[in-house]
Amino acid sequence: MTLKEKVAALGQLTQLRREVDLLSQRIAELELAAQGGVGRVTGMPRGTARWDRTGDYAAKLADLADRLEARRGRCMDLLGALYDFIDGVEDSRMRQILTYRYVDGESWQQVAFKIGEVDEQYPRRLHNRFLESAEFDENDERAVL
Repeated sequence: MTLKEKVAALGQLTQLRREVDLLSQRIAELELAAQGGVGRVTGMPRGTARWDRTGDYAAKLADLADRLEARRGRCMDLLGALYDFIDGVEDSRMRQILTYRYVDGESWQQVAFKIGEVDEQYPRRLHNRFLESAEFDENDERAVL
């Protein structure tokens, strides 16, 4: 597995978090719409057609809630595997770098500041050297990489 593939696998957690947030926002919007949170313009002609707003939104809400739970479960599995991977790292500074970068989603500059460095390239170089030399078990189902 190349360095680029390893970094992409670790970075997937951040993308899953964003996806869970997006689905949570959509569910909140649907719940608001199902409760009649959409304002009505007064003085406009109204149609005679009946529409079951609550039933229509309830079906969409149930579908999105199922998707959200499936993705949230995947994210939690990856988060657990990521913590297992980080806990297995012997070097304390490298554990900090991996935690700040992949668990907290910090930029390289923020990681550098948090470990007491100014240059953002310092933690990135340590990170790259570590991942290039690390061995990963591709047969392990809980393995992040």
